[in-house]
Amino acid sequence: MPELCFSLFESEVAMKSDSLVSSNHMKAGLVTLQPGEAVGEHVTENREEVLIVLSGTPTLIKENKIIVLKEHETHYIAEGVLHNVRNNTNKELQYVYVVSLEK
Repeated sequence: MPELCFSLFESEVAMKSDSLVSSNHMKAGLVTLQPGEAVGEHVTENREEVLIVLSGTPTLIKENKIIVLKEHETHYIAEGVLHNVRNNTNKELQYVYVVSLEK
């Protein structure tokens, strides 16, 4: 994902996600990706992120490594890490992201 700021990440995902939590220290949302869709490369500057797979099989591209996650798995993404989530399957993908807010 070129380096994108979190606000661009939010706007890209806005059509595909529903905000679950918004607090002074973290934000969470539900993302639904149809077959062939992707969130888009981005960097969550000064923020940590956790992905929680609800259904489907996401392909996480993280700093040029391809990681295929399974249903009900979680994955931690450190701050400042370039990443993308893709649905390379023929089934709908749903996951929850939890992001720490800037310090």
